[in-house]
Amino acid sequence: MMFRGFLVLAALLLGALMLNAAEAQQDAEGARSAGEGDAASAANAGVAFAVEGIQLDVRAATVEQARDAAFREAPRQAWPRLWARMTGNEIDEAPAMTDAALDAMIESIEVEAERFGDGRYIATLGVIFERTRAGRRLPAGARVLQSGPLLLIPLLTDAGAASTLDPDSAWFAAWQEFSTGASVIDYVRPQATVADRILLGSWQALRDDRALWRAALAKYDADNVLVAEARLIRSYPGGPVTGQFVARYGPDSTVLQTFTLSANGTAGISDMLADAIKRIDGIYSRALQDGTIVADDSLSVALAPIEAPAGQLDDGFTAEQALTATVVTPEADDWTRIRAVLDQVPQVAGFTLETLNIGGTSIVRIAYAGELANLRYSLDSRGLRLEPGEAGYRLRPRIEGEAPLPPPAIPSPSASPIPDPANTRPGSDPATPPGSPPSPTTPDAPDAENAPESLLPDIDG
Repeated sequence: MMFRGFLVLAALLLGALMLNAAEAQQDAEGARSAGEGDAASAANAGVAFAVEGIQLDVRAATVEQARDAAFREAPRQAWPRLWARMTGNEIDEAPAMTDAALDAMIESIEVEAERFGDGRYIATLGVIFERTRAGRRLPAGARVLQSGPLLLIPLLTDAGAASTLDPDSAWFAAWQEFSTGASVIDYVRPQATVADRILLGSWQALRDDRALWRAALAKYDADNVLVAEARLIRSYPGGPVTGQFVARYGPDSTVLQTFTLSANGTAGISDMLADAIKRIDGIYSRALQDGTIVADDSLSVALAPIEAPAGQLDDGFTAEQALTATVVTPEADDWTRIRAVLDQVPQVAGFTLETLNIGGTSIVRIAYAGELANLRYSLDSRGLRLEPGEAGYRLRPRIEGEAPLPPPAIPSPSASPIPDPANTRPGSDPATPPGSPPSPTTPDAPDAENAPESLLPDIDG
C-alpha cells in the first residue's frame, strides 16, 4: 500500500515537472518569435481580405447541423467587419448581403479553434474573401491596395543544401498550398519544371545581375522579384527544429525583415512553415503599403541604346544593319562573358537578348555598322566566332587551336590606264581612252606672220 502511494506521488511530481517544462518551452518560443519579427497578429494584418477571430456558439439537433449553421453565420459577421475596415466607416453601416452573394465572395473558411458535442458547436472561425469579387462590392473610395505581378522564389536551406523549385522541398510545397486570394500581393509562383529550376536556381535567388533578372521577369511577365528565404536548423534527428526566415525583395536581395520560429519535431515543420508564410505575406503587404515594394523600371522596361542621328556621326561607317544569332549558354556566366565582348566591339551599335535559355540555346539580335566581314573579324579577334548556322547565324567562343580569321581585304584605288601609242591620234590627249570624245582644248594664239590684216583705221596715224 505504501509502495502504491509512493508511485502516485512520483507520478504527480513528474507531471508537474513536465508541465513546467512545457510552459517554459512555450515562453521561450514566444520570446524567439517576437524577438526579431512582429507578433503574429500584426503580421497577419497585411492579409487585407481576411477576417479572423469570429467567435460562435451554435446549438442544433445534431453537431453536424450546428457546425453548418456556424459556417453560414461566420460570413454574415465577417462581411461588415471587412467593409468597415476597408472604408473606415462603422460596422452597422455596411450594406446587407444575401447568403448567395456572400458565398460568391468567399474563398475559404478557416477553423482557428473548435469544440463540439451533444448538439453544440463552439468555435473561432476566420473568413477569407476573394479579393477581386469582394473588391467589386466595396465603394470606390475603399482602401483596396493591390500589387503588380511579383515573381516569388522560395529559397530553402536544409542540411547545408540550398534549393528553390524542388518538388520535394517542404518550403516550395507550403508556398504552393498558400491561398493568395486574400493577399494584396499578386504572387507569380513558377512551377517546378526543368526550365524553371535551371533559370531560377538557388544561385540566381541572391544574384544581383540585372540583365539576367530582366530576362527572367520578362519570361514570367512580372514587375519585380520576391525571395522568401527559410533556413532549417535541426538539433538532432527527430528533435526540435529551428526555422530562420528572411523576407527579401528586388534584384539586390534587399532584406525587409527576419524572424525565427521553432517546431517540437519533424512532424511540426509543416505547421511552422505555414505560419512563416503568413508572416512573410504580412511583411510584403506592409512593405507594399508604405511604398517600399514598387515596380523597377530598369527591370520591366527594355532599354534601347542611346544613339545620335546618323547625320551627326562621322565615324566612317555606313548605315546600321542587324542580324540574329544563336548562342549556347550552358550557364549564366557564359552569356555574361559574351555580353562583355559585344560591349567592346566598335562595329556593334547595340544588341538585345531576345531569349535567355540557361542550359540551352539563347537568341541575341545584334545591330552593327559597316561590313559584315569587319564585324566578324572584330569578334574573332576577341575570341568569338560568328558563322552562318542553320537558321541565321551562330555565335560561339573560338575553339582553342582554331585558326583566326584573316583581316578583311581593303580595296585599293584603281590605277590610270597606260595609253597605247598605236591608238593615239596626233594632237589628242594620251590619257584619253580610245573611243572617248576629245576633251576641249584652248586654241593656240595665231602666228604674227600669218595673222590677217586689220581693216580698222590706225588710231596713232
